[in-house]
Amino acid sequence: MTKVSASIVLYNNDIVEVKKLVDNFLKVTEDIEEVALFLVNNSPSNVELSKALLKIDSKNEQIFTIFPKENKGFGAGHNTVINKINSDFHFILNPDITIAQKSDINSMIRFMENNENYGLLSPLIKYPDGSIQHLLKRESTLFDMALRFVGGPLFKKRKQYFVSLPNGYSKIHHAENVPGSFMMFRTKIFKEIKGFDEKYFLYMEDSDITKKVNEISDVVFFPNAVVYHEWQRQNRKSIRGINQMLRSMYIYFNKWGWKLW
Repeated sequence: MTKVSASIVLYNNDIVEVKKLVDNFLKVTEDIEEVALFLVNNSPSNVELSKALLKIDSKNEQIFTIFPKENKGFGAGHNTVINKINSDFHFILNPDITIAQKSDINSMIRFMENNENYGLLSPLIKYPDGSIQHLLKRESTLFDMALRFVGGPLFKKRKQYFVSLPNGYSKIHHAENVPGSFMMFRTKIFKEIKGFDEKYFLYMEDSDITKKVNEISDVVFFPNAVVYHEWQRQNRKSIRGINQMLRSMYIYFNKWGWKLW
């Protein structure tokens, strides 16, 4: 019997969008024997959202709500489920994710069941219009991260290389650095690495956890399954967002080594 769990960390999200995601996930997993979906409200002062989540919780025994006393960040929010899940596979979902078909979830599960050497799977992620999001990155270096802040055609080939272009999205292969918008963990691996490093409030926590998994298992890019991501991150170009990114970069490189190139 396959057991699946998932967690969604929310921060002042529109309840209509939350319900849409909940309904979507439960629909595409309705043929799976055991499913548990955890909704983590990282906006403790948002009373209306908390009330709405409790209402959703009360109507479905597969849904569980968690209310941290304070917002400690994306990774810390997802870590609140570690001692609550008893599944074979655990999904990390952004609130702006849509899974179009049951077959996408089922193909991910079948692949992981047949390939026990993998501890983390990243599917092909697309925009709602069907175009591919180039989120599958190489291992981060100071040079590549600096280029993320530089627009225009400067070092175009290097920028393409960093996001696995031109041909990194067409076949199954080992992955060095996968996005946190949708992750499928083998639950025992997620627990063994103790989830996300909570020193990151936002940004780079996905790069970090990919490296953690690759130390004890293997990470795979699996384009045979597709999910859709609306990309609702609005604060990366704000002063606060830039400061958070720089802080996370410092934490990351201080932990894994200051690789220039």
